[in-house]
Amino acid sequence: MDLTADPQREFQIGQLAQAAQVCGLSQRTTVPSEARILVARADAAKRPLSPDELKIVCKYCGTSEHAVRELMAQSSQLVDEARRRLLNQHPHLVLPGGQLYPEQRAEACWRDCQQFLRVITYGVACDCAEITDKDGMNPLLALYKLVDVPVPALLYALTQMRALTTHLLEGTGHAREIRCLNMAIDDLMKALLPAQTW
Repeated sequence: MDLTADPQREFQIGQLAQAAQVCGLSQRTTVPSEARILVARADAAKRPLSPDELKIVCKYCGTSEHAVRELMAQSSQLVDEARRRLLNQHPHLVLPGGQLYPEQRAEACWRDCQQFLRVITYGVACDCAEITDKDGMNPLLALYKLVDVPVPALLYALTQMRALTTHLLEGTGHAREIRCLNMAIDDLMKALLPAQTW
């Protein structure tokens, strides 16, 4: 039985999805207003910063355009590798009866990982590790609970993305960006923990 066929549930899912907001950088007064405006614009469109936007944000925030560009350029590969590691560790998730079955559920999970990495990258560009919207995360957690998203799997994928992104930036002299990256991932993982159901 397809539970999404329930109109009331569909409405509730739509309302929660609309209210959910991961990125809270536009509210951080520690981030220069010029950077906040550009990040808010990119986030509203659910897209990475454009090359021109990235240049401006990094200039105002004193961060490495090169480091952020590397993260952006490799984002799809980083998510794919995190997914591969997750499924190596927990192959049952995508099998019948698993929380990421059928394929549409798994694809939604990978899209969320991609969006999380996008917001983390904004944080690195802005040199601000406090990336999450504390109020906006509550509807996301409620949505995850309603549709039975395996939050531990997302946390595992984020742990893998931490290792992969840190490795990507190691040896490039971008210690400040690596530190911010790790703290931003911590901020996101803490925001997701209330929904954790190990």
